[in-house]
Amino acid sequence: MNVEQMLIIYLHFIVAVFRSSSDAHVYCTVKGVTYTCTNISKADFPHVLPAKIQHVTILGRHNHDISLTSGRFKHETWKNVSELSIREFNNVQSIEKEFLYGLVNLKVLSISACPDLLNIDSDVFNYTPDIEALHLDENYNLNLSKVEATLTDRLNKLKYLSLIGIHATRTRVVLGERFSKALQSKNLTGLIISRVKLLYIEHYSVLETLTTIKYLNISYTSILVAANINWMHNLRARNAFELLDLTGCPTLAQYGMKMVVSNLKRNVFQNVTYMFMQSNTYYSNQIKIHLRYINEHNMTSSLKIWDLSQNNIIIVNITLVGAYYFYVLEGLNLASNNMEYISPYFLSSLPSLRIIDLSNNQLRIMQTNNDFPYIFSKNKYLEIIYLRNNKLSVLPSTLFSSNTKLRILDLSENELAHFNVDLRNALDLRLADLRKNRLNILPAVFLEQVEQIFRHQPTANTPEATTTNILLSQLRDKNLIADKYNYGYNVSKIVRLAEKHSVIPQHLMINILENPILCDCDTFDFVKWFIFTDIVIFNRTNVRCSYCNKEEFINIETYEMIRENCQLPYMIGLVTGSILAVAVCICTFTAIIIIWNKKAKQNQGLENIRREILHDNINFKYVAFLSYCSQDEHIVDEHILPSLDRILKEKLKTEKDLVCTGADSFVPGMLIIDEIHRCINESLVVIPVITPAFLKSKWSLKECVDALEKQRPVVVLMKQNTNTDDTVATWSDNEGQFRIRPSWNSICEAIIHRAPETLRNYRRQNTNTPNELIPLVDIT
Repeated sequence: MNVEQMLIIYLHFIVAVFRSSSDAHVYCTVKGVTYTCTNISKADFPHVLPAKIQHVTILGRHNHDISLTSGRFKHETWKNVSELSIREFNNVQSIEKEFLYGLVNLKVLSISACPDLLNIDSDVFNYTPDIEALHLDENYNLNLSKVEATLTDRLNKLKYLSLIGIHATRTRVVLGERFSKALQSKNLTGLIISRVKLLYIEHYSVLETLTTIKYLNISYTSILVAANINWMHNLRARNAFELLDLTGCPTLAQYGMKMVVSNLKRNVFQNVTYMFMQSNTYYSNQIKIHLRYINEHNMTSSLKIWDLSQNNIIIVNITLVGAYYFYVLEGLNLASNNMEYISPYFLSSLPSLRIIDLSNNQLRIMQTNNDFPYIFSKNKYLEIIYLRNNKLSVLPSTLFSSNTKLRILDLSENELAHFNVDLRNALDLRLADLRKNRLNILPAVFLEQVEQIFRHQPTANTPEATTTNILLSQLRDKNLIADKYNYGYNVSKIVRLAEKHSVIPQHLMINILENPILCDCDTFDFVKWFIFTDIVIFNRTNVRCSYCNKEEFINIETYEMIRENCQLPYMIGLVTGSILAVAVCICTFTAIIIIWNKKAKQNQGLENIRREILHDNINFKYVAFLSYCSQDEHIVDEHILPSLDRILKEKLKTEKDLVCTGADSFVPGMLIIDEIHRCINESLVVIPVITPAFLKSKWSLKECVDALEKQRPVVVLMKQNTNTDDTVATWSDNEGQFRIRPSWNSICEAIIHRAPETLRNYRRQNTNTPNELIPLVDIT
């Protein structure tokens, strides 16, 4: 093999690699009857389509083609295609005559975003006579004259023509006789010529061709009209628009409300200065504009939606007096105005209002104003309220209490740290959007309200909800005509409000994404509700909370961890309380046992004393020996002995005399000293009655000494003012009144308490048994 052959093989290899690399970047997908190819060049155009394909989209890439040539759509599979969109082909300067050959059933054609496109062959539409919608948007170098030439005497079924940004490189686009001739005999219902530098209407015949138009969009376009044409007057007289888009049209400032035409169902205004007054005193005086200034030029009762978004309306502080024409208004869009104040009197003039959009404003400035709680108080038919991105931090609890038909409440992207709004009457609520606020928790009162609402809701959507969905889509979508007329490809970049909720959900939903929710013991009830509620939580699996200084998903595992951590202090307290309770029970039981034992000992002691004195032991006949001086005999006989003997008999339950005295017990003729010994031996306790006379009596002192020698317990009764250091019972008889302290009952308790000592000593002395083994029970 020579060098030349090797070089040829090498070049073929390089070409093959290049082609495979190029083909690897071409992506074609099938979805139902739709076929989409991206990154297409001239060589990559699909020649054969999959079966049953009806809609085809071909997105180009940077290439060096200078034209879209013929022969692309000859295969039979292209005959079924009804919609074709060709976009984003750079360096394409022309569309050749037979480029569309083979597309015999084509209804919708879009050749858009080809910035270098200069020419369209005048006969290019000869093979597609049934086209109803034609989009030539964003072809910034395409001259209108080329479009006029190719439309003349062709596409007689055309109903919709979109020329957004056409010939944007020129200072102005002229609508004249050629434009009128091109649209003659066509039953055109929709026309867009927007985003051009200047639209010049130079001939009266232009208005003649627009008599069938129902949708006219000349937004973001300056309009210049020939001096002899009163074009707004003629439009108003000739047309019954269903949708008129004049957003960003500075001519409106010149004509004011004169641009509003009869039978208008939707309008879009820019710089409508009649709506507000920029003044620092706007809270003090209501500006009243009589309806005749607004309705002077045939704004009829068919107005359903009023779009005043993106108009820099700072203050809405007007009252519509006698606004009977506005009683049927159902949609009001005031979004993206930097609005600081809206008067409740203005909204009360719109009693049939069902949708209001106040998103992307500055109503936080108004939230401390006295009017704020009453904004929606008169709009009892409101179903959808958008208050997104107003930096609201405080909401009055009664803000929505009158809106019993509320379905969607959007409070997302605010600064709400608490949500205590009363929604008990909103039993039809389907969406509460609280995304991206500063909520740590949803309060228990709100959770009870939404659970009650959820239980009362039907399982299927209602006809009223369907009607509201249609109205909502009209309000949200400024490009309504594409859906209304089913013309598919409207590739214009008309500004849309980026609201994600365009359909009312069938069941209640709550969105709390992107809130600093806390997961701890204080919010445990909310976390439990979040896990187990049947209410739909928007994107539930992605909701996070702060748990132990970490971000965690709120799920069953997080719930279990919180429950365990929150129950731990409770369990510790429960165990501690149980231990304390057991300790108290043990102490109480021990005290009861001690008291019971003490009581048992007392009872046993009394029984022992009774047995020793009354039955068994002849050595003890008395409980007590009462020792006193004969000079004190009258005191003893009258006050001491009767009381002492009576109470001892009651406690020992006997009628036997239990107190021994010398006067009654000494045997006559016997020596006193012997009788003292005998009486003390027969008594368990000695009770000296100490008085000054007792201390001077030798016999009294002898009795005390004998008691100590015989180891008898002593309970002293002492007359007051008698010096002693011992604890004793005292008595007095001043002026014939006898008083003793403590009481006789306490003195007798002390006597009975001391009596078993004598019995123990007696047993020990007579049995030689250690004291701890003596079977007598001590009543102490």
